[in-house]
Amino acid sequence: MINAIEIIGTGSYLPEKRETVEDFLKKGASQELINDWGVFEHRVMGDDETVIDMETKAALKAIESAGIRADEIDLIISGTAVPEQTGVANSNALQQRINATNAAAFDISMACASGIPQIITAAQFISSKQYKYILVTGSSHSTRFADPTDPASFIVLGDAAGALIIQLSKSGSGILSFDMKTEGKYFDYCGFKVKQPLKPDDNHFKEELYFYIGDVSATEGVTRYLLKSVPETVNKALDSIQLSTSDIDFLIIHQNINTLSGRWIEKLKVPKEKVYITNEKYGNMTSANIFVNLDEAVRANKIKKGSVVVLAGQGAGFSVGSIVMKW
Repeated sequence: MINAIEIIGTGSYLPEKRETVEDFLKKGASQELINDWGVFEHRVMGDDETVIDMETKAALKAIESAGIRADEIDLIISGTAVPEQTGVANSNALQQRINATNAAAFDISMACASGIPQIITAAQFISSKQYKYILVTGSSHSTRFADPTDPASFIVLGDAAGALIIQLSKSGSGILSFDMKTEGKYFDYCGFKVKQPLKPDDNHFKEELYFYIGDVSATEGVTRYLLKSVPETVNKALDSIQLSTSDIDFLIIHQNINTLSGRWIEKLKVPKEKVYITNEKYGNMTSANIFVNLDEAVRANKIKKGSVVVLAGQGAGFSVGSIVMKW
């Protein structure tokens, strides 16, 4: 075992406001595209909310679930697609909001897959016994940056936050293996950039910070990479400890659209009942995805003590990663 750690608390927060198929159609999406992508609803942060508000609510739920006090937390590691302030970590504001007076704080970014290096980093600190309790959070307020002329933005992106508490394992649970890989040659394929809308019109023409996806046909090999990278990282992590996908008891995977994350699940040959599917109701929650899916799976009692759980994701840039855990 690499790191003898256990997740003792999880929490998530989803805004009340929903956008549905009816809203997507009004914005110009086709029913065929909606059906193909499999995103039929997502959540939208309220006008009076911030991404740090969402992280705070998710963190407080995780703290309550863990049965500890906020001032017992030693370290906060946050991850978000777009921080509240450029160059300033959301985790600093979060530390103050939850009254974690004794905690250090910093952010880690690997786009939608940020949860993977966040958990690995937290596990290293815990295993060194430098810290006792670490709060890890992920968040997305990406609908604020959705291109109103591009269905890949205004359908797919959803807002949410999730959190977990990690401590040293006392019962044989922990990280069995992990794997991460980066293909920086696809750096410009997608992400958040100040640019014009995909299809400028009289109402939408100004350069703003938008989520964008590049032209697949103009980016050699990107489709192959997108489809194979997550199954490859999962299989590599499993192979290193002489396990296979048939040994997976539950899979927590970053989910965007069915034509991509659905294919990852198919390639891994993990039965749907062993995967917590959320993109159809929440869309792509970017950095919050793994955390929210994990929290809902735990609360639904889908993950048992001793289960082999795999966390996996892919982030713009492009980086991928996976963690194999004994729960």
